[in-house]
Amino acid sequence: AKEEEHAHDESVVVDLAAALMTGPMARLNKKIKDFEDGFWVLSCKGSEGHAAGVNIGFAYKLECFASKRAAASNEEPEDSMFLQGATVKFVQGTVFKVQTTNELNKKGTANMMSTNSEKEAAEWMGAMELVPDVTVDWVGKDGTELAH
Repeated sequence: AKEEEHAHDESVVVDLAAALMTGPMARLNKKIKDFEDGFWVLSCKGSEGHAAGVNIGFAYKLECFASKRAAASNEEPEDSMFLQGATVKFVQGTVFKVQTTNELNKKGTANMMSTNSEKEAAEWMGAMELVPDVTVDWVGKDGTELAH
């Protein structure tokens, strides 16, 4: 019966067409020092309720799913992060860092992300640049700027 309730609750629907960006991306797992693949969705979520003690009506979230099918079929994300106040910085090649704040997240964390190509990295960073209160730095650690 609980699943049926969620089927009619439109606030839990992940509308891939309405997302700012979707696609495969890997995040560095610091424990195993290796990148883990996932299907990521950057979207504006409504009716999130409370996060870190703050009452919010909507917020931009980056969510990780096991697959595109999992994202499209309303499965719970494996992980997610609010982008409120985040800093996104190009590192090198296909790698960029998303530094979240504790404004809506439990704590601020540095997430090293990697895509399949520099073009994809630029597309993800460009999508994040559209999010209010997110700062994007296109210059990498060696002074090279990511083409965008």
